[in-house]
Amino acid sequence: MTSIPSAVLREMAAHAQKSYPAECCGLLLASADGSLRFQPIANIAGTREGQGTSARTARDGYVMDPKELLSTLEATEKEGGAVWAIVHSHPDVGAYFSREDRDMALGGGQEPLWPGVRYLVISARGSGVDGAKLFTWDAAAGDFREDEVVGIATLSSQ
Repeated sequence: MTSIPSAVLREMAAHAQKSYPAECCGLLLASADGSLRFQPIANIAGTREGQGTSARTARDGYVMDPKELLSTLEATEKEGGAVWAIVHSHPDVGAYFSREDRDMALGGGQEPLWPGVRYLVISARGSGVDGAKLFTWDAAAGDFREDEVVGIATLSSQ
């Protein structure tokens, strides 16, 4: 089980609820001291800008705005931080690592494009967030390991 601070869970849940029925996306960033913070990034899936990356819409896919992503990565690196997890939601279908999620994480290869970076998937519904799961690369197994994210469902309605 992975521990993520309540305030960060609340931010991610609020972002998923605000974005619903579209998928939300963003980054969970670790600062130089190891503390975590959430940075939402605009989902441009289904827009003219996002069409070159994915044929999906914002309702069933996500493409992070490249300008926001790049500026966030640059600022995080400059501050001595790092990407801890890539975050997105699944509206109305639950928190699971879809085939497309896995394929994107592997980028057509056998190992993740972002070594050491986790993938956090939030289950968003019209009634609110009802769970989240964290997927971490397990090199020995050659696949992603699933962990439940405790507390996100209870915090989403606060």
